[in-house]
Amino acid sequence: MDVRSGLSVAVLLAAAMSLGACGDNGKDKSKTKKAASKISVYYYSLWKAPSADWEIRKVHPDKNYTVTVEAKITTKTLTKAVMERSKAEQMEIARRACPPYTDPIWAEIDKEQPVGIVLSGSAGHIINALCKRP
Repeated sequence: MDVRSGLSVAVLLAAAMSLGACGDNGKDKSKTKKAASKISVYYYSLWKAPSADWEIRKVHPDKNYTVTVEAKITTKTLTKAVMERSKAEQMEIARRACPPYTDPIWAEIDKEQPVGIVLSGSAGHIINALCKRP
């Protein structure tokens, strides 16, 4: 093996190791699971829906270390009204399912923990949106 090929192998190994080391961006599955558990308790005991047409279906950690909240609009009328809006407006509507900025739940989870809403309606998926943090 000459010097060039040895150097190439060393560079490739270093690159592969650095990719493997930073694959999770320092995030921790157990922290995300704990956050999902705390947020789940919040949604099933304290959350106030924007209207009677909203419900929470599931709260779970996803593969990207985001706590995902699956919210559903249960009526066809409201689903249709939301679907007629722009994507930006749909995202703001989905964020109505997020805990308010002032809610103590935000202090109970890591400041870097993303929380996302997956909003669906009577006709299926509408949009995904990340909650804005305090």
